[in-house]
Amino acid sequence: MKRDMDLVRKLLFFFEEKESPRHVAIPPIEGYDDRTIKTHLVLLHDAGLLRCEPVRSRSSERVIYVLPFELTWAGHDFVQTMRSDTLWKKAKTHVLKPGASWSFEILKEWAKQEIKEKLGMSGSS
Repeated sequence: MKRDMDLVRKLLFFFEEKESPRHVAIPPIEGYDDRTIKTHLVLLHDAGLLRCEPVRSRSSERVIYVLPFELTWAGHDFVQTMRSDTLWKKAKTHVLKPGASWSFEILKEWAKQEIKEKLGMSGSS
């Protein structure tokens, strides 16, 4: 299954807005099936963006699924960086475009640079 960064963003926004400290096994994200959501929750846990309780295989250390609770510090940082729909659309055009070679770290660094440039321009006005 391919990573769907739109789903990643939606899941992070969901957990940012969630008020209860209880876990949500499968957040209700319109347009996505349970399997896809569960797979992306594991990816978010692996990336250190969501604080979760991992459920592991009995025969190995492989994480089968996670019980997600809340954003980590890094998760909050990513949400803050990618909150702007304008910046997100630009990221999808310039960084996340099909066929482009990118990593999550490249996306984060690109977004930081965009924000720094924007702040620099607003400071010189």
